[in-house]
Amino acid sequence: MMSPQEQFDAFLAAFPVRTFAKGEIIIFQGEAPRNAYVIKSGTVKAYNLSVSGDEKPVAFTTAGSAFPTSWIFGKVPSAIYYFEAFSPEVSVYAVNRDEYVAFIKNQPELIYQQMSELLVDQLGKSMRLNALQHSRASDKLIYTLHYLALSHGKQTAPQQIEITLDLTHQDFANLTGLTRETAATELNKLKHQGVINYGKNQPYQLNFSKLNAMLNDQFVADLTVKL
Repeated sequence: MMSPQEQFDAFLAAFPVRTFAKGEIIIFQGEAPRNAYVIKSGTVKAYNLSVSGDEKPVAFTTAGSAFPTSWIFGKVPSAIYYFEAFSPEVSVYAVNRDEYVAFIKNQPELIYQQMSELLVDQLGKSMRLNALQHSRASDKLIYTLHYLALSHGKQTAPQQIEITLDLTHQDFANLTGLTRETAATELNKLKHQGVINYGKNQPYQLNFSKLNAMLNDQFVADLTVKL
């Protein structure tokens, strides 16, 4: 007998797979999608645009996640964010929304999994909000790095975390609300302090203990949950 996850994989396999290159928009803000999408591989970025056209990232979602969630479950009539391929190639299942919801409803373990993902998403957004509320540029960046370490980091050695997203200085600027120049300056300061290490074609490597020591909130610093 198949496990709930195996049943879910078989369910998804009945739907077509669409592939997108990095930077390609999968869903436009305000669009009523034809399908729900479940990520097969790669990373999808959800973001908003300010009135001046500045990009405001909301979340990065990876394999197994469905989007746009609020539309899938009938809470909004259209997508409230842009969804764009962030990794070099993204593959998604284009799933009928009604069939997806009906399938989930009949699978208690998948309902629990969906609830857990939504709670993790909520926690991640609260951490992002906490980072943005700091007035100093350095604090905005430090708390954002802490969020990225927990949500998109993998441990490579004791107290060493590699951020798995291919981020540029402009991405950090968009994530923190800083200018690209300020984000680059603050990252360089942290590099000289041994908090972060990076280079051309090299992932961002964090010294997690040094990063935690710079946080002004012990409750946040002690957070160990993997987002």
